[in-house]
Amino acid sequence: MKWYHISFSTADLFANSDEKFVSQFVKLLHNLKHPDNLGLYTLKFQMDEGLVYYASAPTEYDYEMKKILAYFPSQEVSRPNLNVLKLELGKNGIMKEV
Repeated sequence: MKWYHISFSTADLFANSDEKFVSQFVKLLHNLKHPDNLGLYTLKFQMDEGLVYYASAPTEYDYEMKKILAYFPSQEVSRPNLNVLKLELGKNGIMKEV
């Protein structure tokens, strides 16, 4: 499974870039028929400025995820601390990996 960190600055939020990203993610979920481990997460705590998302994608759908992320400020990361994340969209199949 691949993990991505997507960060939106305050200026990005005013330009509604985060809403565009979420819309694209929802389309991806529908197109791929909601596979396990394709999820969009937010932090459980507030940031002073901006907004951060984490996205997980099964390896077989990584290419599709990267097509969306190419238009947004993102980077591939190692698995984040799941205790600070809240699943917003998608399926959390993470427990199956443990």
